[in-house]
This record gives sequence, structure tokens and C-alpha cells, in this order.
Amino acid sequence: MSDAPPAAGTEAGHTSYKCPQCGAAQALQPGAEALACAHCGHQVRIDAPVRPIHEHDFEEARRRVRRGPATDMARGAREVQCKQCGARAITTQHANRCQFCDEPLVVEIQPEPDTVFPDAVLPFTIDKADAAARLGAWLRSRWFAPGDLVRRGKQHGMDGVYVPYWAYDSDTTTRYTGARGEHYYVEESYRDSKGDRQTRRVRKTRWYPAAGTVQVAFDDVLVSASKGMPRHRLAQLEPWHVHECRPFDGAYLAGFVAERYSLDLEEGFHEAEGIMERAIAQRVRRDIGGDEQRIHAMDVRHQGVTFKHLLLPVWVSAFKYDDKVYRVVLNARTGECAGDRPWSVWKIAAAVVLVIVLIAAIVYLIHRAKAPPPSPEPPPAQQVERQAASWGDGTRRVGPAPGAPALTCPAPPCAARRAG
Repeated sequence: MSDAPPAAGTEAGHTSYKCPQCGAAQALQPGAEALACAHCGHQVRIDAPVRPIHEHDFEEARRRVRRGPATDMARGAREVQCKQCGARAITTQHANRCQFCDEPLVVEIQPEPDTVFPDAVLPFTIDKADAAARLGAWLRSRWFAPGDLVRRGKQHGMDGVYVPYWAYDSDTTTRYTGARGEHYYVEESYRDSKGDRQTRRVRKTRWYPAAGTVQVAFDDVLVSASKGMPRHRLAQLEPWHVHECRPFDGAYLAGFVAERYSLDLEEGFHEAEGIMERAIAQRVRRDIGGDEQRIHAMDVRHQGVTFKHLLLPVWVSAFKYDDKVYRVVLNARTGECAGDRPWSVWKIAAAVVLVIVLIAAIVYLIHRAKAPPPSPEPPPAQQVERQAASWGDGTRRVGPAPGAPALTCPAPPCAARRAG
């Protein structure tokens, strides 16, 4: 850092990043790569080291990688651990609750002397206000979430956390054995439901043995080393633009929390091997060719394995609802959001009732459309009487109902002749 602020004494002998003008604590200003004072607004620019981001040889990492107490990562850093979820973090601020499970059971612990220091950091670019707005929009978009969920989320706020990752490089050579399937078609005869003989075209597959060698180079295969964050949620925040990482400087941690890795180097590489093998299998299938492929065995050899320890930025909102912890995480570079949320029983019940009503209405309308039209009604009595009057003298009356107007109808021709 250029123009670095002087270290000032704090409790328990720690030092932190202090404003050179007023002495108040400074914190990283997202998007500016500078430390900003919340009291007087003075900023101190962070100059990333000119050294390149070093990739460590995996085989020699145990004796050559830079190690030491995690509290040496930044000025005034403390290592704390949550008694509820077990997550361990490094922070330059006073820790009164866990950022991962919202429990007030955080205690300061003695740092381990052989912690692998980060090689690079991806700084925050989305600030807290923007992150809170994105969180509110995400919560409001959950249709079946409780109505007061947005208010709960605002009450608990968001915490900026650097999540630990291992990034592995490897040049792989894989020998494989398998089979290539090629499709062909034949005509078959069969009898249909009426007993008549029919023919159809049927696809079949011929299999041929296959073997070969493929070479695949991997760069920055990311493996989360976090214990406090669910793996599947972190995967939803990808991609991470690791090419924008900066060489690690403890000043980037000022005002934020950095989770200590819970997955060690060897365990992380074991997971990376699984990720690589899935990609290698796709390459093998392309190498086999044909219409279908079968892989019987793969012998994967790794060469030139290197790794980096990265810290990637995440905004976290952890809150309790009905005694259950929910987390929403947001990529502090791209704004991608993912998380858990409770379900509203009343909203779900209302939706079910609405669906039932709509189905009933549709069934009723279909039934009415298929019903036969009603038969025409008989003409009213007044209309019959007026029609009878228009027939003239050659009419005769029919017996009306008591109190009803008399009905008349034409006399037969023979009766008219007798009357003449």
C-alpha cells in the first residue's frame, strides 16, 4: 500500500487500519480499491503489489508455501469461531455474532501457526447498500414466501465475507478403454391390434472396441474450502472472474470477514480431481466418436500440479424465521443471488384454492358449451287470440280454461258449406 495509514494500538495488543487524519477505523470501499474512513471520509488507496500471483507446486507445497498464524493476514486481525456451526473466520472488527448462522456464540480462539496464507483476493465491487437492494428484490420475487420476509431480511442486514477457495492447475494425460456404438436400421414385421401383419423400421447398435489417449490441461479449477457456506449455494454464484484477482494485501480485509479454510489442501485436490475427471470423460467420449460411447476405464495422470489460495467476495444475509436459519448469498462482483427462504402455508393454501376454482369454472364452461340448446317456448295466449281474430267469420272457438281469453281456430271447410 502506498501512503499506508499508521498502525494504532487496540485491545488485546492488536493493530488495525486507522485513518491518518482522525485516527478512526478504516474499511475497504467496494469498487474503489481504497480504505475509507467512516468518520471523516478520508481515503487511502490500496496499491496491489507488483509481484505476480504465485502458483505453488503441489508436491512441494508442504515445505515451500507461506504459512503462519491466520491473524498475521491483516493488521488487528482476530480469529474467531462459532460454537454453533463451527465456522472459523478472521476479522478486523469486533465479532458479536456468526455471519453464517446468526448465532451470538462467537469466541476468539488461538490461531494455528501453520495456516496457508491467501495468494490472491477478489475485492468487493458491490457495496452494502446495493447488496441490500438486490436482496430485497430477490426476497420480493419469492411468491410463496411469508409477507414479512423482506422486513426480517432488512432487520438482520448483510455481512461482507471473503470465502476461501483453492484453485488448481494440472496437465492431465489419460489412457482409456471403451466401446464405440454405431447405429443401423432393420425392417421387422409384427401384427397390430387387429391381427394384421405390419412392418416397421427398428434401430439397432453395433459395438466396436475403442482405446486411446487424451491430454487435457486445466486452469483454475475452483474448490470451495468453506464450512459456513452451503456448497450448492456457492455453485449458484458462479462464474467467478478469477482473472481479476489482486495479489493478496491485508488491507482488502479491513471492515470485512475472511472465513478460514476448513478443507485442507489435499482434500481440496481430491475434490478437484473429481471435477477434472468429469471433464476428461466428456473429452474421451468425443475421442471415441460414433453414435454412442461406453467408457470402461480411465487412467488419469497429473503433471505440473499447482494451486492458489483465493478469497472471493460474498454478501451474506443469515436470519432466523420460526427458529430455523435461512441464508441468502450474493456474488459481490456480478450480483448473482441465491439462497433459502421459508414458505407461507397460507399463500400456498390460497393458491391451491384458486387453482381448484379455476378448474371448476373451466369444467362448467365446457359442460355448458356441449349442452343441447333449449326447445322453443309456445306462443303466449294473447298472440294466439290476435291470430284467431285475423281469420274472420269462418272460425270456431275451443274451450278455454276458466278465466282465460277464448281461443278460436278456423272451422273445417265442410262445416262452412253446411252453414251456407
